Amino acid sequence: MSSEKKERSFVIDAIILCVITLVLGGILAGVYTMTKGTIAQRQADTDSKACEKVIASVDGATVADAGDDAVAQANDFLTKHILNSSKEVEEEQSESYSKHGNGTTVKKLQVTGSDAGYVYIADAKKGYGGSISFVLGVYNGTVTGIEITSQSETAGLGANCESDSFKNKFALDKGLQYPSSDEIPMFYKAGTTPKDEKGQIEAMSGATVTSRAIANAVKGILYYDKELRGAE
Repeated sequence: MSSEKKERSFVIDAIILCVITLVLGGILAGVYTMTKGTIAQRQADTDSKACEKVIASVDGATVADAGDDAVAQANDFLTKHILNSSKEVEEEQSESYSKHGNGTTVKKLQVTGSDAGYVYIADAKKGYGGSISFVLGVYNGTVTGIEITSQSETAGLGANCESDSFKNKFALDKGLQYPSSDEIPMFYKAGTTPKDEKGQIEAMSGATVTSRAIANAVKGILYYDKELRGAE
C-alpha cells in the first residue's frame, strides 16, 4: 500500500473513531439525563427515611426545614475551624473540619412544634473507599442516632459502618456529645481507655480509617451544633 493510501486510511479511521465517540457520548449523556431525576428522587427518599430513623428515639420529634442558608452557614463554620483545636482561621486550611466532612442539608429537629435540635445530612470525606454519606440527629447537644446512606468501604471491614453494632454507638441512650475538650479525638481504638466516655466512640476493629473518617465528620458537626446552641 502506498504512503498516500496509508495516510488516507488513517484519516478515515480517525474520522470513524471520532464519530463513534460522539455517538457513544451522546447516548451516555441521554441516559444520564433520563435517569438523573430518578436517582435524585431515590436519594431524597433515602435521606428522608434516614432522618425519620435518627429522631425516632425522641418522643414527639419531627423534622422541619431549617432555611436555604442553613447548610451554607454550617459549611462556612467547618471551613474556618481546625480539627482537634479551638483555633479559628480566616480561610480553609489542610486540617479544617471541612477537609474531613461537609454538610449537604441541615434540618430542624422539633418536639411538639418547638425547636430542640438539628438533623444533619452530611459526607465524611476521608473514608477508605471515598466519601461516606450519613444522617445525624442532634437533640439539645446529644446525638440521637446515625444512619449511613452511602458508602464504598471494604466489605467485612469498613462497610460494617452500616451495621447495627456500629450505629448503636451513636444511639440516644449512649449520650454521645461533643468531647469535653477540643483536643480529644472523637474515637478511640479497642483496648485503650477512652479519655471522654460521653465524647468518644470505639473504632471498629480492622476499620480504623472508616471509624476515624466518620468520627471526625461528626465532631465537626457537633462543634458547629455547640456554637448554634451557645454552649460552653
